[in-house]
Amino acid sequence: MHRNLRYALLALLFLIPMAHAQEAPAPTTDINPPILRVNGDMIYAAEVSAVMSNIAGQFSAQGREVPDQQELVQTATQRVVEQKLLAQEARRKGYQVNDLRVAEMMRGIEDQAGGREKLDQTLAAKGTSYDRLLVTIKEMDLVRTLIEKQITPTITVTDDEIAAFYADNIAMFTSPEQIHARHIIFAADENADADTIISARTKADEARARALAGEDFAELARELSEGPSAQEGGDLGFFTYQQMVPPFAEAAFALDPGEISEVVRTGFGFHVIKVEEKKPEVTLTLEEASDRVRLLLNQKKIAENVREIIRTLGEQAEIVPLVAPQTPAEASATAPAGQTGTE
Repeated sequence: MHRNLRYALLALLFLIPMAHAQEAPAPTTDINPPILRVNGDMIYAAEVSAVMSNIAGQFSAQGREVPDQQELVQTATQRVVEQKLLAQEARRKGYQVNDLRVAEMMRGIEDQAGGREKLDQTLAAKGTSYDRLLVTIKEMDLVRTLIEKQITPTITVTDDEIAAFYADNIAMFTSPEQIHARHIIFAADENADADTIISARTKADEARARALAGEDFAELARELSEGPSAQEGGDLGFFTYQQMVPPFAEAAFALDPGEISEVVRTGFGFHVIKVEEKKPEVTLTLEEASDRVRLLLNQKKIAENVREIIRTLGEQAEIVPLVAPQTPAEASATAPAGQTGTE
């Protein structure tokens, strides 16, 4: 990483959290100051803050632990600087913004925000504006054009590369066995008292007996089941072994279509299971997977080329921090009332 950028990150660790957390601009506080100058172009606090929010949202959506504030600041700042460098390179090469593509992106952002007025309000609360957002979107489009015109035409993926990747990553192209099942559950968690356990087990035995006697399993589930799938007739859809807790999966996958299980105990209660369908494990052939592999390798090579361009541009760039590094005590002392730089 460029030494000036490393220096600037020390300051941003305490500046950005304040801008990131604040909902509305205070009268005497600029919550969107310029924080870096990259080859003469400014980067503002709100730009980094927005990318921080996007990164945190991506981690949450994937069920992953969100990085701490320091890592968020570093990652987001690096991404914003990289986009700035690539957009500058696109301009230097004479590439132009695709106005129609940018207009479409801006309309999408407005629609997602609930209209232009609400978008303006949201941006103002973050200390930025529609015009600043438009600049960012145009830079994104320039980067896309740079990749499309300078990098993509140079990328080739050979059949040998596809075959090698397929052989080394065969699991990526294998769909595990799946079953479609229904269940009837009687609740009795791991901490249930003895009476609850006995009652749930008795009801499960009775439900299984009725199912074995020929009563419709789905109707029994609607009538008796104490789980959220009851109104769907206990239907769990298709699932893999790994998607269920071990006792349930072991019992369900041992059944053939149409068979009904013994009563099964899990941490949720007592289950009676009926398997409706089975799908065997399937592995795509090389021919079937080749288009997907070609796309993956193409994207990988593009990313490698982009990283190399960024490395070269970063070594040549003039990156100037516009805020002085602060200690936690200094950040706390200069923060708005009730707010510190480490919140």
